[in-house]
Amino acid sequence: MVEAEKVYRVVMSERCFRFKLDALLSHAPDAPGVYEFVTFDSERNPRVLYVGIAHPESIHACLAEHLEDKKSPTAQELFSQWKDIYFDYVARTREQSPEDFQDIAAALITKHRPPLNTAPLAFSQRYQKVRLQEVEIL
Repeated sequence: MVEAEKVYRVVMSERCFRFKLDALLSHAPDAPGVYEFVTFDSERNPRVLYVGIAHPESIHACLAEHLEDKKSPTAQELFSQWKDIYFDYVARTREQSPEDFQDIAAALITKHRPPLNTAPLAFSQRYQKVRLQEVEIL
């Protein structure tokens, strides 16, 4: 039986970090999860460019693969279109299954409509409706 609605309470990272090696080493988590590539316009408004899922590998490992041009969108693709690229990630959520990450990523894609997520990411189909609630404390 499919449940009616799931609300994922998520805490995003405390800020966006520059997409470069030293920031990955010091800020990217060594755990599975959901991450974003972000840029900012001239008024410092964020624009989500891509939402990705790291599972079973870590967010750190996935970001490193993007940076090393081993995973799309590659660093070369990102920097050829935007000057400054940052990464952000879901820092905490109570849910940790691959299906939960899929639902969270799909909700972020639905919310932000990032231009580099060309293939739609499907929800897990466990719930009729999925919502995100960004909170500061779980």
